[in-house]
Amino acid sequence: MSKYHEMMEKYCDDVLSGKIAAGVYTIKAIKRYINDLKREKEESFDFFYSQKDADILCEFAESLKPADLNGECLKLLPWQVFCMCQLEGWRHKNEPDRKRYRTGYIEVARKNGKTTGLLLPLTLFNFIKYPASESYLVSSRDDLAEKTYKEIVAIINEDPALKDNCIPLSLAVTMDNSRLAFFCDGAKDTDGFKPRFYCLDEYHAYATDKLFTSMQYGTRSKKDAQGVIITTADVDVNVPCYDETLKARRILNELQTQEDYFCIIYTIDEGDEYTNPNVWQKANPSLYDIIDPSVIESDINDAQVSPEKIPELKAKTFNIWGGGGKKSWIPLEVFQKNKDIKVDFDDFENMPCCSASDLSNIDDLTVYSLIFQHEGKEYLKHRFYIPEAMAYQKYKKENINFFQWIDQGFIKATPGNTVNYDFILYDFLNDAEIYKILALGYDKWQSHDIIEKVEANRPDILLIEIEQSLKKLSPMTKSYEKAIKDGLIVDNNPVMAWMINNAEIRPDPNGNYKPMKPSKTSTRRIDGVITSIMCHGLAHNPEVITPPPTLSFNDVKSLF
Repeated sequence: MSKYHEMMEKYCDDVLSGKIAAGVYTIKAIKRYINDLKREKEESFDFFYSQKDADILCEFAESLKPADLNGECLKLLPWQVFCMCQLEGWRHKNEPDRKRYRTGYIEVARKNGKTTGLLLPLTLFNFIKYPASESYLVSSRDDLAEKTYKEIVAIINEDPALKDNCIPLSLAVTMDNSRLAFFCDGAKDTDGFKPRFYCLDEYHAYATDKLFTSMQYGTRSKKDAQGVIITTADVDVNVPCYDETLKARRILNELQTQEDYFCIIYTIDEGDEYTNPNVWQKANPSLYDIIDPSVIESDINDAQVSPEKIPELKAKTFNIWGGGGKKSWIPLEVFQKNKDIKVDFDDFENMPCCSASDLSNIDDLTVYSLIFQHEGKEYLKHRFYIPEAMAYQKYKKENINFFQWIDQGFIKATPGNTVNYDFILYDFLNDAEIYKILALGYDKWQSHDIIEKVEANRPDILLIEIEQSLKKLSPMTKSYEKAIKDGLIVDNNPVMAWMINNAEIRPDPNGNYKPMKPSKTSTRRIDGVITSIMCHGLAHNPEVITPPPTLSFNDVKSLF
């Protein structure tokens, strides 16, 4: 076992055992690596891990002498070794010289050595490795582009072999027929570039995704090309990097599958108190090695004296997007507490349950849900529908496993351009024969016709209109939220995981709230969250779950 393999394996073990404090997205990145090692033997898995290739990169990195180390060679930290090994070690089985990952996304708090320990070695290594190639190191500002250029040149001048072969020019370095160029976001038209490797530094500060998109398009003709984003979070969430961090989180949460995309995020977790020193290492993997805890403590004290500095502190030191200003609702890992519980709803036949529906616009997702209370937990079953002709049009850009969910039966695609409510009615009446549905909660929007048909076919089911106002839904929302956090909700439908991830809350001055989409025009749906809340509310309503008393003949006689 090589030195770097030992370092990486120990790092993974220390993170998973809790010896190293790590956030959920760091843990998930490591579990992804471990799971992929197990998948190597599967014929359907196209990749294998080569420690030999990873070692070559790490050895090269540790041979460099960055200027800020005063003539000393770089010593990689375990988290840096992990990132480098992932980017360089994974290969295609049928083309071992071809890297698996075409894109890497590394998000870590500032001053953790991401430039010296990752950005500069990765860029130089790939520039030197590939003959007759283009490489680019892109910064967010002119002065930073010039700074990284000077840092690369200083490294080259410290290495006799590099110095003999590399020629520094104006914001560029050449070697034989290869060229490494430095520039900043917005400074160049990159449409004609065809990089073999590129690195985007501090992507959070880029105004648009034009440069990133151009780089991605430019690599299409090169099968072994790679681009790496290395960034911190930002106070502003209206930047392209925020979309990229959401994509990375979907991949790590297994809501989106993209085998050629490596990602790892170092951030404190939702619910962590940033003033607690025990969580600092989650966002700062170089704590104790590069960053002294006293520096973070001083920054916190300074921000608390000047509260306007707190959002920037949270974004840059603890990697919290929006500086903690955006109010998310339930972290996905909390919602999925019971994901390992296997559920067969055939076992719930004839069991009492409550249901709720949310009928959409005629061309989008529609859902009804059922909730069963059993042995102290609440089990939710959902039926989602979408017009077949509209699925691709509406969700082709959403970057989720939407069409896989259709294939797996989690979403039913109904024929035509609009929702066919007859399919929904048929399934509901069929469920009513299998389960003992006590009540159906509904929003009056779009519900009139289908509710009339349910009433005509199943007069025994209690029909309850549930007003969707903040005041009415807030108590049910809070009760459902508490049940999730207490580990009482079992809901392993992947569509629901996506919807929970989409839900935001915006409390009013009285503390009332309900789940909301990010915006009215967003395609990020939350319909299943709303029906779950309605189901949960009905299941805890005594008037619904307590059957009326059985009257004897004498009781009836006494009424007259």
